[in-house]
Amino acid sequence: MAEPFVFHFRPGPGGVPEVLYVLDLDCACGTCGHEQFQRFYHSLPFHEATVAGLKRKLEEGPLKAGYACENCGDGVGSSQVRRVSLSYGFSDDAGTIQLFRDLRDGTGGVELRAGRRLDPQAVPRWEAKDEPGRVVLEELDEEGVEAHLGRPFSVKLAWRDLLEDWMEDPEGGAFSAIGSDLWVVIDESEDKAATLMEEIEEEEFWEAYEDGDLAVISLHESVPEGLATHEEPGSIHGRWETWLSDEVVEAIGEGSVWADAYLSRSAAEKVVRRAFDVARLSYEVRRTDADLFFLEITTPTGTVYGRSLSLSSVLRRAVNTGLTPGEAGRLTAEEIIGVLLEVWR
Repeated sequence: MAEPFVFHFRPGPGGVPEVLYVLDLDCACGTCGHEQFQRFYHSLPFHEATVAGLKRKLEEGPLKAGYACENCGDGVGSSQVRRVSLSYGFSDDAGTIQLFRDLRDGTGGVELRAGRRLDPQAVPRWEAKDEPGRVVLEELDEEGVEAHLGRPFSVKLAWRDLLEDWMEDPEGGAFSAIGSDLWVVIDESEDKAATLMEEIEEEEFWEAYEDGDLAVISLHESVPEGLATHEEPGSIHGRWETWLSDEVVEAIGEGSVWADAYLSRSAAEKVVRRAFDVARLSYEVRRTDADLFFLEITTPTGTVYGRSLSLSSVLRRAVNTGLTPGEAGRLTAEEIIGVLLEVWR
């Protein structure tokens, strides 16, 4: 069976991207005791998504309950919810998160699965399973996500913490791996940042660098000019000026801090290709010494997207808006697919 295409994103108010999560409620009618579950496909603002926000959606979940019991016809609401489950998947295929809460005894848990994709058709589950391929935690936090899924939940928060820590103690610069395909180097100037980069001892970084897989994009030069999905990329939602502290933004503007991102080209390309392929779009690929372009992006019925997509613009979007290369690739690809399939306007 062909893999079904799943939209991770949808346009929210003003076209601001929102990201999918699946909410399941296990209920029992207060009149006759008939058991029934409800499933909701909801979304939350993508660029503002945090661990705390996801946990809040779980706690608010019972408020969504509301239906007529299929057995006796009486109304069922939030007070009849027994168990809640929330499922979330990273759009760069890093893995999935499931949160569980049993309202009868107050117990709960978290289940992480690396390298998995969100399956909106999966049968509802109500408790974490401690078995191979799954990691069970008592509570969801940034440390657990990064340790077991290989990336922070919020790349923006990782950027912000690194820059603010450097502002407090700039001696020697700062370097951090933000996931498996994004590295950040910070110092007082471009030359110092380049010198610091040469001192990195991480083997995975140098393998990617020597293979020619890494694009280097400085934070303050990351406006995704030529991005196929936006006429005014300089005002794109989620840009770094809106989530870094005023002190850091001012320092970057004054030129007293330089931040370089090293991103995996192949990570972004792989996600874009997979999105187009699963959506059954055809396309041509043209490589140049400096870039890669997706051309003639076409639906099975012959509808052609009017612009070409450059991989470099996707990578600049990742830096400019605090995403992994894969997240930027998936979001951009879905915007194109959504327009072509007339579900994203």
